[in-house]
Amino acid sequence: MRIGEFMHKAFSGIILVMAVSVGCSSGQAASPSPSAKKPVDAARLGAGLLSAPNGMSVAYGPETGAYGSLKATKQGMAALKEAKVSEPDCAGVGQLDPAELGGAPAAVVAYSSKDGSITQAIVATDSFPGPVPARCAKYRAEVAGAKVTYRTVALKMPARGERSHAFVTTAVSDGKAAQIAAMVIARKGVVTSLLVIGTKVKKEGLNELARLADEKLARITA
Repeated sequence: MRIGEFMHKAFSGIILVMAVSVGCSSGQAASPSPSAKKPVDAARLGAGLLSAPNGMSVAYGPETGAYGSLKATKQGMAALKEAKVSEPDCAGVGQLDPAELGGAPAAVVAYSSKDGSITQAIVATDSFPGPVPARCAKYRAEVAGAKVTYRTVALKMPARGERSHAFVTTAVSDGKAAQIAAMVIARKGVVTSLLVIGTKVKKEGLNELARLADEKLARITA
């Protein structure tokens, strides 16, 4: 099985993690940020999306609109429903919850190469997902007939925005492994989520993407 095909199967249940990000959030929504903020519409959020990194091409989007109406959100939620997850509440922890944020302005884009993919979502919201709880450090799922084991650990990354957190999930199926690294950053009522998928995600690469994403986030919320 090619790595791209494996990653698609291995993560189609958790790749909901964003709209492509999904499921249930941890249930821990932060109180509104005390920082002054201006209303941000979907078009402005689109200006905060990253450009295609070198060697990658557009796989999806960019798309803007209400978070729950985006094609990526709908596909992610549909994939989650089809997956059989041992701990259903763990499938989207640490990420944004479409059920809660369906009407919020949002923008999404995804880039891919033969080695992996990068997906970014930006949503206008005061909610901020909490860290991945210990009970979700390991769980299993059956995705498109493949049995997958997911293991998640927190990543120590430089702080970004007003608050941020990062983690990496390793998916193992039939002796093959792939990783999805996630970073969520909040500024002035806007949250951006980054997902990087590959056989082995480099922390340095995720940190550079987070730096660039935070710079754009700062500009559109200024």
